[in-house]
Amino acid sequence: MPGITASDPTQKVLGNSQYLRYTGRMDEELLAVGDRIRSRMPSGMSQRQLAERVSMKTDALSRALNGQRGFSSVELARIADELDTELYWLVTGEPDPHRVRIAARHSWDASQRIRINPGRRRDDELLQRVAEVYEAAFPEGPSPSAPLPDSASVMREMLGEHFVRNYDEVVENRLRVDVVRLPMLSTDYSLSIGSRAVVILATTPYWFRSNWSLAHELAHFALGHHSGETDPKKSDETPADLFAAELLLPENLITQQDWRRMSERDVAELLWRTGVSTMALKNRLTSLGVQVSAEVVAALTQTTPSLIRANANETRTAIGGTIQLTVRQQQSATRMFPSALVDALQCRVESGAISPEYLAWVLDVPVDDIDFPEPDDDSEFDDAYERVLAARPSHADLEEWLTTNSQPTQ
Repeated sequence: MPGITASDPTQKVLGNSQYLRYTGRMDEELLAVGDRIRSRMPSGMSQRQLAERVSMKTDALSRALNGQRGFSSVELARIADELDTELYWLVTGEPDPHRVRIAARHSWDASQRIRINPGRRRDDELLQRVAEVYEAAFPEGPSPSAPLPDSASVMREMLGEHFVRNYDEVVENRLRVDVVRLPMLSTDYSLSIGSRAVVILATTPYWFRSNWSLAHELAHFALGHHSGETDPKKSDETPADLFAAELLLPENLITQQDWRRMSERDVAELLWRTGVSTMALKNRLTSLGVQVSAEVVAALTQTTPSLIRANANETRTAIGGTIQLTVRQQQSATRMFPSALVDALQCRVESGAISPEYLAWVLDVPVDDIDFPEPDDDSEFDDAYERVLAARPSHADLEEWLTTNSQPTQ
């Protein structure tokens, strides 16, 4: 592993083979690595079996596990892969501050009756760029997010009333979860970068879809789908959808409405307040077994934008004018990164610690628009500047010149 030196404590574990050959001395750090390996070995797996699978001699593995011999980087990498665990954790006992776990929205393929994400391979490049930006901004790893409540009702209380009005901002400030919006993504994702929770949403004017996705991705964190050794699974999608439904359309809110007397305008206002689509509301009503009027049924057959626009009026409804609808569309369709991330990148660019290309990509501007310190490698200019300084007149020279040139002309 590049970058490790003899002064690095992990050198005893990861380094060249010659360095790692001790004289039989027990070492606490090496013993700790051995203990972590044993803790990840499946029940029934012997040391001989593990040694065979990672191309080590049984005696060499035994001595390494007992602190009498170090591991090479290749050996530990093979062991981490075989035991499906983190190499960083095996070496240090700490979670990797830059480890990335990804959960994606999977659409339902009715013909195959499975959840799919056909754009994942194309999206991976953008997701990798986001991870690289975080590592550039926070070389020691981003600050950890606090654990989220596994109850949608508790999370709703934390977010506060009418949180969908400033959804992204409220999520970042009250839940300590970063929200990123990027164009060109095929779907929405949640990432854990180290211990930091990050939701990445595809830019779209359909703010109601984006709202649901944000609730869905928050559910992945709240339900612990990012906390295991492996990335979240497709089977986590249904629990995340149920959590999102209770977060945005809680059962008590739905059941307290008089659905047999609700008008089209009432439905439009409810959609506006809760930030969901006609389809989401229809599915929620069906799942809760709520009986509704014919007018509600007719309203829910319309598209969300057309229903809300038809009922938007600055003086008569809670929606306000159609300008408010446009504002939501623009916010949902705008590229965005957390302010704290941008500020950290700005500071590191200004200090010369990282390339300005990171900041330029986040701000979506040409790199030439970024102010950053440039190293002065022009030695000829430096030499000329030193000569000018050496040849400049002294204070006494200036006084003599002023005295001479201030005499009256004869």
